[in-house]
Amino acid sequence: MSNILAKENGMHIYSVSELNLDIKRNLESGFSDVWVEGEVSNYYCHNNRHFYFDLKDEYSKIKVVMFYEANKNLVFQIENGLHLIISGYLSLYEKRGEYQLIATSIRPVGRGELILAYEQLKEKLEAKGYFAAEFKKKIPALPKMIGVVTSTGGAVLKDIITVLSRRFNNFHLIVSNVNVGGISSQEEVCQAIDDLCSYGVDVIIVARGGGSLEDMWAFNTEIVAKKVFQCRIPVISAIGHETDFTICDFVADCRAATPSVAAQIVIIDKNEAMENIMHMAESLKSYAENKLSASRKELKFLIERRIFRKPGTMLLDLWQEVENLKKSLFEKASSNFRSKHQNIGSILLLLNVKQITDKMSLKKSFVKNLLLTMVSEINKNFSGLKNKTGLLIKDLQANSPVSVLEKGYAIILKKDTATAVRHIADIEIGQEADIVLKDGILLTKVLNKISKKLGAEV
Repeated sequence: MSNILAKENGMHIYSVSELNLDIKRNLESGFSDVWVEGEVSNYYCHNNRHFYFDLKDEYSKIKVVMFYEANKNLVFQIENGLHLIISGYLSLYEKRGEYQLIATSIRPVGRGELILAYEQLKEKLEAKGYFAAEFKKKIPALPKMIGVVTSTGGAVLKDIITVLSRRFNNFHLIVSNVNVGGISSQEEVCQAIDDLCSYGVDVIIVARGGGSLEDMWAFNTEIVAKKVFQCRIPVISAIGHETDFTICDFVADCRAATPSVAAQIVIIDKNEAMENIMHMAESLKSYAENKLSASRKELKFLIERRIFRKPGTMLLDLWQEVENLKKSLFEKASSNFRSKHQNIGSILLLLNVKQITDKMSLKKSFVKNLLLTMVSEINKNFSGLKNKTGLLIKDLQANSPVSVLEKGYAIILKKDTATAVRHIADIEIGQEADIVLKDGILLTKVLNKISKKLGAEV
């Protein structure tokens, strides 16, 4: 029907797919090379390969796609809020009918892409603790083997060898020749570090001369930083000149301003060390001689003492002192004994034996009389209590219910509650009751009640 209508009216009717395909061809041919500036938002990386985000300004935005082939060599990370200039072409995503900018290159606004990448990586690794002091390994003072990662064709290696020869001429140096220029050398640097670790060096110097940021970029990459951080051998970083700082410098166990300074750090100065050793040896010798001289004087003083020259006289003096002390002790003990004996005799003279015996007899008679009085009072109280108890028992027997029953009286108890019936009001007509007699119980039922006061039936 649509084809017939189109022929009748002389017009072409597109399908949706045909229209989108036509628009796509026109867009890609008409906007095949455009530059767009804006701010990144809604950034998303699909499968760590393709980049998707919006590029916006104050009034509008456009969707941007940067495929893996275009972004794989990008040195900095795309982040929301970055101000970018993007080169690419416009295309249409046919399935949704949405147009988008296909990015082929990206550069940050206001600063170079390498500077941005450097700052981003530095911030990332610092957050991970790669620069923390507690992870820094100590550089050995006298390494048996020194490893160097550098280019053998430059002046760096010559400078290192010159300084090492001056400081410690019988050093052992292992050099791993690598390309140290540009980003492509990062894999070579990492492999060289692994090779030197396997060879058994005690310390590694990673070095190169000065240059541009692009020339030294391999030492600002995450792969080299991670290799240096995880290296079990201490690493000294000597990249560029004193004012140059790379990511490798921050991660390494020690940063040297230049390769020559690294050679000074990596090993002690042999002549200086020998001088220090000689000075220490002289100091130790002087100390030992002084100590020995003092010990000899002390020994001479001890030898000349009388106890060593005539030890018998010292023993005789001590024996005489012991005898004197023993004699003094015996005299003092005898004096004390005589004094105590005299005191006891005086006390015995003061005591009157007859007087004491008389007092004891008097006290004994008094106690005997007191005991007799107490026994008499107890018997009297006991007799009174016995009489009172007998009267109480007789009174209880007289008032006991059993005694009442013996006299011919009876006790009436309700059948259901077993409570005593004292008044006619306590029981109702028709209720059953138990009449307790002295020799048994009568089972009864109330047929009628007659009041004593009224003389009539209740």
